[in-house]
Amino acid sequence: MYRGAGSPPRFSHKDMFNFCRNCFIRVGVPESEAELVSDHLVSASLRGVDSHGVIRVPYYVEGVERGFLRPGSVVRVLREGPSWGLIDCGMGLGIVGAARASAMVVEKSLSSGVAVIGAVNLGHVGMLAYYTQMLAEKGLIGIAMVNGVAEMAPWGGRGKVFGTNPVSMGIPRRDAPPILIDMATSAVAKFKIHLAAARGELLPEGAALDAEGRPTRDPAAALKGCLLPFGGYKGYALALFIELMASSLIGAPKSVDVKDHPSQQGGFLAAAVNPEIFGDRGQFLMRVEETIKAVKSVKPISGVEEVLLPGELEERIYKERLAKGVPLDEGIVKRLRELGALLGVPFPEPLA
Repeated sequence: MYRGAGSPPRFSHKDMFNFCRNCFIRVGVPESEAELVSDHLVSASLRGVDSHGVIRVPYYVEGVERGFLRPGSVVRVLREGPSWGLIDCGMGLGIVGAARASAMVVEKSLSSGVAVIGAVNLGHVGMLAYYTQMLAEKGLIGIAMVNGVAEMAPWGGRGKVFGTNPVSMGIPRRDAPPILIDMATSAVAKFKIHLAAARGELLPEGAALDAEGRPTRDPAAALKGCLLPFGGYKGYALALFIELMASSLIGAPKSVDVKDHPSQQGGFLAAAVNPEIFGDRGQFLMRVEETIKAVKSVKPISGVEEVLLPGELEERIYKERLAKGVPLDEGIVKRLRELGALLGVPFPEPLA
């Protein structure tokens, strides 16, 4: 819940895009990369994924200024086959490298039926649903996963071993937005703890440990301790799998070896399946809709208005924010205004 006076101010997504773009250009990011990264971050904010939205701009800028990221880096293909590849992104902005990897997945899976691409030496890739939506809108079943800065303990432990190690899946639909699953394997994403601290909120039970290894709901204490996997040993097992796929398999750093900065990432792995390898595309889409119909026909439990599909709530938030503007908390607005002042980029005025 917003803790300021009244509702948080809302900003035009176009104004926010221009602000982000101009900030990146001021620190030497090529225009095409600045526009891609800005589109990604604003898209995340529009979908309500605020932890991966425009709040990230100061951290990416800091990553560039401190030399952690190298804008304009040449992406090199290290290994490649008809349905697979490995690229080195030269420690460029992660969103740029991940978008390149995803484009390769599209091209190869449309010709070969299935494809998998790994990307190493890249910065933070942002919201994974951005890439799986890209794949699903091409008619492909998409999967993306990453490891990152060590923040999470294994089940039964109290030390940081894994990143939040998120995974995303996208399923195409007929005449409707794709089903988009996008989730961290931690009980909460790290930046949601920062948001909770800024808003004066408590964390859910079972989300984190403090520095002494004790369960805590205090965001400040959690930031000094470590995160816990969702679902106990189940989330831990999935986090381990993602660590092995996004790090061990493709030769990216282990989470414990990733530089501790929000602009950083371990490895990125994307894959796609073209449904046509199993039969007629129309039949596949029909079966998807039949399954969705079965899910949506279930009566909701008490206190729940409607059974939603993964990504359906974000799609509704997207449409609402596209029309009414992106709400930003006081702390985020203050941080962005300060960044704009430092870079000579005016921060936009809120919508009336």
